[in-house]
Amino acid sequence: MSSNQTNADAQTKHEQTIADYVGDMVALESHIEEALDRQLDEVKDDSTASAAVQNFHDMVKRHRDSLRALQEETGSTPGNPVKAAGAALLGKAAGVIDLIRTEGISKSLRDDYTAFSLAAISYSMLYTTALGLGNQRVAAMAEGNLTDYAQAIERINEIMPGVVERELSKDGHQTNPGAVAATRQIVPRAWHTAERESSL
Repeated sequence: MSSNQTNADAQTKHEQTIADYVGDMVALESHIEEALDRQLDEVKDDSTASAAVQNFHDMVKRHRDSLRALQEETGSTPGNPVKAAGAALLGKAAGVIDLIRTEGISKSLRDDYTAFSLAAISYSMLYTTALGLGNQRVAAMAEGNLTDYAQAIERINEIMPGVVERELSKDGHQTNPGAVAATRQIVPRAWHTAERESSL
């Protein structure tokens, strides 16, 4: 077999691997969008959470649509069967997304956090795959979507204390007025401490 043929075969394998992964991410984003569709009505009584979930929904829909457009480039189609690795990913995703049926706005946001973390690490994996196999376009999209999810997770960290406090008050509890501010201080401090220690 000539070196040209070997290179062509390797490139075809690269492209198929990326195409399969992009198809998996389309399915994952679609699962998350469906869950957020349900949530839009569930969080409407809290204006802060409602605005956040609407923004999350718009973000996920944008991701899904751009990934579908990218499928044309990578050669994957929505009807292609998902390979074993992708099926395992989606099985885990379905389990996570099913959690977004719990009552309570704070619990819904907690489950969004879980789903978004799954999407974030999945985009980290896709970025490594695409960069490793020489597809800059897919790598750039993976990086952008990963950044979106990191920002969404940060937003949940920001608003969660207030949501929890409002739910406690609604249930008749008299809360410590400093609890929300204190939580907003310790959460980023915990992340920064972990980040600092991991770099040592």
